[in-house]
Amino acid sequence: MARTKAPADPRGGHVRLYWALLDSPAWRVLTHADVRVYLSLRRKLGRTNNGDINATLAELKHAGISSSSTLASALRRLELLGFIEKTRQGGIANGGKLCSLYRFTDEPTFELKKAGVLAGAATNDWQRFTSMAEARAALRSEPPKIASKVRLSNRSASTIEAERPFSDSTIEHVADSPVRPSKRTKKASIISEPA
Repeated sequence: MARTKAPADPRGGHVRLYWALLDSPAWRVLTHADVRVYLSLRRKLGRTNNGDINATLAELKHAGISSSSTLASALRRLELLGFIEKTRQGGIANGGKLCSLYRFTDEPTFELKKAGVLAGAATNDWQRFTSMAEARAALRSEPPKIASKVRLSNRSASTIEAERPFSDSTIEHVADSPVRPSKRTKKASIISEPA
């Protein structure tokens, strides 16, 4: 007797989330952005690519994630709560142009030599939290974020200001101010002169 293949679902693919995951204390402390990122990543999961899931801002814009800080925060929270785990560090932190890769902890991982992902069983790290208070505490106990690089304005990085000695008085330096005079002031004085 010939083995028949199951017919394709006419509605297309689907994302399967089990009740145990949805009812877990860790899931209940996620923000809406965290859930949106999780579902967008979960849509990329196939039969054998767990561990080779990327989370680039360009690919997640269709899901309504338009801020890199929102994406980074959601990924960090999903990792801390045990829903995903990073399998490859990418981006600027790794000094290259490759993106970071993730795996879902509730699914087994198959070896992907090209991506450098090792095979492993599902770890279900999100199950370690027995209460919402524990999950929230895990998010609070995270090490403080590294201060973001502040982009200096052209004025504060100018060589004129750096060479001038420090003085408490701004009146002393009015004559050699690095700020150019306003055109509006000149026009106002021209208009006010009698003809």
